[in-house]
Amino acid sequence: MPDSDATGTGPDPSAPRPSLAEIAAQLDAEAGAATSPVAPAEPGRQRKATRVASGAWLGGVCTGLAAHLGWPVLLIRAIVVALAALELVGAVVYAVLWLAMPIDRNPPAPGIDAATRTGMRSESQLRSTDIGERFALLLLGVGVALLVQFLVPNLQVVPFWPMAVFAVGVALVWRQADGLVARIGRRRRMRGALQALLGIALIAGGIVLTVARGFGVQELTAAQWVGVLLFVVLLAVAAPWAFRTRTALTAAREQELLANARADVASHLHDSVLQTLALIQRQADDPKAVAALARKQERELRQWLYGESRKADTLKVALETAAAEVEDDRGVTVDLVVVGDHDMDVRMDALVRASREAMLNAAKHSGADRIDVYAEIGEDVAEVYVRDRGQGFEVGSVSDDRMGVRGSIVDRMARHDGTARIRSAPGEGTEVWLRMELE
Repeated sequence: MPDSDATGTGPDPSAPRPSLAEIAAQLDAEAGAATSPVAPAEPGRQRKATRVASGAWLGGVCTGLAAHLGWPVLLIRAIVVALAALELVGAVVYAVLWLAMPIDRNPPAPGIDAATRTGMRSESQLRSTDIGERFALLLLGVGVALLVQFLVPNLQVVPFWPMAVFAVGVALVWRQADGLVARIGRRRRMRGALQALLGIALIAGGIVLTVARGFGVQELTAAQWVGVLLFVVLLAVAAPWAFRTRTALTAAREQELLANARADVASHLHDSVLQTLALIQRQADDPKAVAALARKQERELRQWLYGESRKADTLKVALETAAAEVEDDRGVTVDLVVVGDHDMDVRMDALVRASREAMLNAAKHSGADRIDVYAEIGEDVAEVYVRDRGQGFEVGSVSDDRMGVRGSIVDRMARHDGTARIRSAPGEGTEVWLRMELE
C-alpha cells in the first residue's frame, strides 16, 4: 500500500513529529554533505590549496589537501601519521603546511549559530566513527614506528618524546590562534584560554626536557634558562599570529585597491557617461546630435578603459584625433582603422593634415553619412585611404584655386616628397589615397 505522501493526502498525523533540534541537525548534515571539503572539484577548474576548518581535527591541513588533490581525507591523515612516526617528520611537514596554506572557513548557514546559542540545536559531538578513525591512526603510527625499529635497529624511529610534547603544545597554541573553533559563550572562551595556556606549558616543558636530555640541567644558568624559554615560546606562539597578520594585511590591501578602482570607475561614469546621457535626453529629437554624442562618449570610454594616451606623439593617435574632430564638428560618422604606428615628425604631420582635409571635404561635400578611413603604417611606407560613398565629382573639373584639394592635399603631400591620388566620379563616391615614404 502506498504511503500518504505518494497519494498526495499529506503526512500521517499519527506519526511522531521531529523536534526542532532534530530538524536543525538534519539540515546541518545536509549542508555539510553539500559543502564537504573532499567534494570533487568542477571539471576544468583548479582548486586553490587551503586549509579547511569544517571537519578539521587539528589545523585543517589534511582536509584541505584532500579537497585540493581529490583524495580521501583518511588516506592523507594516514600518510601524515606514518611520517610522524619517523622522528616527527610528518609533524614538521604538517607544521610547514599549516603556516603556508591559508585557512578557508565555510561559514554555517544563517541561523545555525543563533539556534545553537538558544538551545534549539545541539552542538556537534565527536562521533563514534571519528573516534574509531583516530584510534586506528594512532595504532598505525605506533605500528609503523615499531616495524621500522625492528627492521632497522640502528635507526631511532620512535619520536623523541620531549619533542613530541613540544609539538603537542605548538598544535594547541596554533589551533587557538587560528580560531578554528567558534568561541561562542563564556565557557568556550574560558576553555580556549586554558588550552592555550596548556599549550604554552607543554612548549616550555618540551624545551626543558630537550635541553636537559641533551646538555644537562646544570649546564645552563637561571638567566640562560629564562632566555631560552622566552625565545622559543614567543617564537612558537608568534608564528601563527605573524602569518595571520600578513594574510590580513594582504587582504586589506586588495580590498583597498578594489575600493579605489570602484571609486575611479564611479567618478569617471559621473563625469563623462552620465553627463553624456543627460545631453542625449535633452537632444533626443535630433538623431545626428545623439549619434555624435554617443560616438564621442564611446571614444572617450575606450581611451579610459584601455589607457591610451591622447598626446599626439604618434601617427595613430594624431589620425584618431583628426577623425574625432571632423566627426564632432560635422556630425558625420568616421570609421577609422589604423594598422601599425610611427613617431610623429614633419612629414608625418603633413600626412595627418592631408588626411584630415580629405575627411573634412568628404564630410562637407559628399553628402554621405559615413566616411571610411584605413591607415597602414609599415616599415618603409605609410598609406592612408579616405573613402566615402557620396555623390562624387569630376576630378578634372577641380580648378587650381581650390585650396581644399590642390593646396591642402595634393601640393602638401608633394612638398614633403609624398604622393596623393584622388579617384572620384559623379554618383560613385570619392577615394583619396595618400602615401608617404618613411625615413
